[in-house]
Amino acid sequence: MHDPLEALRDAGCPVDLLSTEQRSVLAALTEHETTVLVSVQERLAAAEAEVVGHDLKML
Repeated sequence: MHDPLEALRDAGCPVDLLSTEQRSVLAALTEHETTVLVSVQERLAAAEAEVVGHDLKML
């Protein structure tokens, strides 16, 4: 069964910090919409790791 909130949570999205209303919107996402958001979250996390990694090298 498709659970958008669990999929987003597993991808590192801080869904538990959102308001009830915001979680309700995310809970109604289709599988395709969830896949897109998870993909974006993964790309953002990868970009953050690259930036952090570069910052650490400069120290």
